[in-house]
Amino acid sequence: MRFKLLQNIYRTFRNPRNPMAIFTQVVNPLTGQNEWAVQSDDYDYQMELTCTGFGDMLHDRERNQKYFSALRKAIARMHADGREVHVLDIGTGTGILSMMASSAGADSVTACEAFTPMANCAERILAANGFGDKVRLVKKRSTEMRIGEDMPQRANLLVAELLDTELIGEGAISIYNHAHDELLTDDVVCIPARATCYAQVVQSPLAAQWNTLKILADLDGNILLKPPEQVLQCKGEAAVHDVQLSQLGLEHFRLLTNPKEIFVFDFSQKLKRPTERQQLLEMDALQAGSTDLVFYWWDIQMYADDMMTLSCAPYWVHFDWKKPKDVLPWRDHWMQAIYYIPKPLHISSAGRKFMLNCNHDEYSLWFDVQSTPSEVLKPVPRHACTCGLHFSYPRSRIGQLNQSIRNKKYLNYLEQNLSKDSHVLCLGDGCILGLAIAKMGVSSVILCEKHTFSKRFMDSVQKSNTIENVEFVDNIEKLDQSKLSNLTHIFAEPYFLNAILPWDNFRFSELLQSLLDKLPPTVKIAPHSAKIFAVPVEFTDLHKIRTPVKQCEGFDLGIFDQMVKQARSVLPDKGVEAQPLWEYPCKALATPQEILHVTFSDFNAECSTSGTMKIESDGSLNGIAFWVEWNIDGGTSPKSVVSTGPVESIVPGKFIKWDMFVRQGVQLFEESHTVLNAKNSVQWILQYKPKPTKIEIDVHVKFP
Repeated sequence: MRFKLLQNIYRTFRNPRNPMAIFTQVVNPLTGQNEWAVQSDDYDYQMELTCTGFGDMLHDRERNQKYFSALRKAIARMHADGREVHVLDIGTGTGILSMMASSAGADSVTACEAFTPMANCAERILAANGFGDKVRLVKKRSTEMRIGEDMPQRANLLVAELLDTELIGEGAISIYNHAHDELLTDDVVCIPARATCYAQVVQSPLAAQWNTLKILADLDGNILLKPPEQVLQCKGEAAVHDVQLSQLGLEHFRLLTNPKEIFVFDFSQKLKRPTERQQLLEMDALQAGSTDLVFYWWDIQMYADDMMTLSCAPYWVHFDWKKPKDVLPWRDHWMQAIYYIPKPLHISSAGRKFMLNCNHDEYSLWFDVQSTPSEVLKPVPRHACTCGLHFSYPRSRIGQLNQSIRNKKYLNYLEQNLSKDSHVLCLGDGCILGLAIAKMGVSSVILCEKHTFSKRFMDSVQKSNTIENVEFVDNIEKLDQSKLSNLTHIFAEPYFLNAILPWDNFRFSELLQSLLDKLPPTVKIAPHSAKIFAVPVEFTDLHKIRTPVKQCEGFDLGIFDQMVKQARSVLPDKGVEAQPLWEYPCKALATPQEILHVTFSDFNAECSTSGTMKIESDGSLNGIAFWVEWNIDGGTSPKSVVSTGPVESIVPGKFIKWDMFVRQGVQLFEESHTVLNAKNSVQWILQYKPKPTKIEIDVHVKFP
C-alpha cells in the first residue's frame, strides 16, 4: 500500500499492555505523517474501510492469475505425490485465495481474517459462491490461532498476501515465523515461495527537493534565507516514500548504478526469517553524480518448483518491457519506493566503486552509503529527523517550499508591494516566505503558527538567519487592536497542515473574515482571489481503485462491491478525494472549466453554481480532475497566478502534465462512460458555503 493521505489502514496489532486494545495506523491530518492510534476492541472500522483501496488489488489480473496458477500447480503436484492438501490462507480479505485453493482441489481450506468488516464480507462471499461449507473461516489474527481449536491439523500449503510496497511493512516476517512455528508442517509449500528485494542508486535533484530545504533567494539572486545548520546536518526520515516510479520522467533522474539484489526472504524455509539484517554491497558507478537516493522494489517467485515471477520493478528494468509501447501491469497496492541517503556521496567518475549499506528491521528498510569498505561491519541505526523539517511537514510540502517558479511569483508580488514601512501579517502553516518578507526590509512581520512542531521549525529558521523583526502568535484572536490597526498587508501562500483537498486551504478566508472589521481599509490582501477548475478525464489506471470488481477469476465479488459502496456513502466528501495526479496518467476529454471564483476580501456569501462541459475528444470518461488557481494580486498576468493543477496548457485528447508537489482533487466514476467529441457533455453543480468552508460538487454525464 502506498503512503496516501487518506488510506488509513496498513497495520493493526494488539496492544500488549491491554489485550482488548488495538493499534491502527492512521495519517495525522495536522502533520501528514503516519501515526499509531489505540482503539478498543469494539472499534467501528466502517469509516476506515471507506478510505481503503482494497479493490485495486482485485483488479490486478497478473497478481490474481499467478496466484491461481501457482495454487493449481502446487495442489496438483502434492496430489501426484500422494499427499493430501490442507491449506491455510492468512489474511483472506474477500476470500478469493481460499476459493481458488478449494476450486483447485485442496482437501481442506482454513482462512483467517482479523479485520471485522472484511471477515464478515468474506463469510457472505464464500456462501454466495458455494464455498460456505468448504472453507473454514476464522475471524482472528493468525497469531491467535491454535491447532485443535481453530484448525484440525497443521496446514501443508500456505497461501498469503501479506506484502506491501516495502514488502515487510505489514508484519510479514513475524506472521510467517509464527505460522511456521505453530500452524504449518515441516514440508509446507508456501505461495508465494520467496521474495527478492532490489536497490538502484540514483541522482535526482527533483526528488531531493522532497527531502531537504534549499536556499531561498530574491529575484536578483541575493540570498534571503539559508537552511538552518540543523537541516544541513539532519539525516532526514528513513520512512519509505512510495511512488509510481515509472511516471517519474527520465529527465528527472540519472541512474548511477545497475540494480542490485539486496535481500532475499524465503517464506518456505522452516528456519526463522531474521527480523534484522545488514548488507554492505560494493557498487560500481555507471557515471559521475551524487548518491541522492535509492530506488527500491521487489519481486516474488510464486511457487518453488516453478520460475513464475511477479515483479514490481519500474519499466526500465522490468522483464516484460521490451519497447516503449509495451504496457506493464498496473498496481497501486504494490509500487516502488524512494529512500533518501542521509549524506550523499559525490561520485567523480564512471567506474568508481562505493559501498551501499542496506538494512532492515521487522517492518522497514533504510540505506546509507560510504566511500570505502569497513574492516568491521558497524551497525547503522535507522535514522530519524533531528531538525524538525521532516516530521513537521509531508514530503509534498517540503518539495513545494523548494519550488522555484512558485516562489518567484510570490517574491515578484512582494518586491513590488512592500516597503520599509510595511507591517505584514502572514496566515498559514510553515510560511517560509513570511520569514523572507522579514529579510526584505519591512518594519514588522507577524506569523500565525498554531502547530507546535511547525512553530519550532520556523523558529529555528528565524534564529539561524538572524531575523529580529518577526513575532509568532498561535492565535490571531490574541492580537492587540493596535497591531491590527497598524497592518498594511495580509499575506498567505496559503497552506494549512490539515488541508487535504485543494480548496481546504480556503481556510485562509475564514481567518481573514474574522479580522476584516478590525483592519484599516487600505490593507492589501494576498492572495486576492482563487478559482476552482475542473476537467473531465480518461485515466489509464487510477479509476480502478473505485471501479466495482464484479467478477474476479470467475468468482462473484458483488457483495464486496456493495459493502464498499455503502461504506463510502457516509464520507463527508464521498465524491472527491485527493491524489497526486502526476503519478496517474490521464488524458483531457475537454477544455478545463472554471466552476467557482471567490474574492477573499468579500467571502461571506453562499452560492450555488452549475454548468456544462462539452466533450471535445473521444474517449472513456472515468473521472473529473479539480484544482485551485490562486491569484496573488487580482491581475491578469501569468505572474499573478499560482496553480495547483497542470503545469502546461491542457489540450483535449492529450495527456495532462500535473504539478508534482501538490495533490489535486479527483472524482472517480464507478463505471467508465464511452463519450464522443461534441456529442456528450458533463453537467456539474457546486454548492459553496464559506463559514466553515464547505464545497459540495455533484457531477453526471449527459448522453444525447
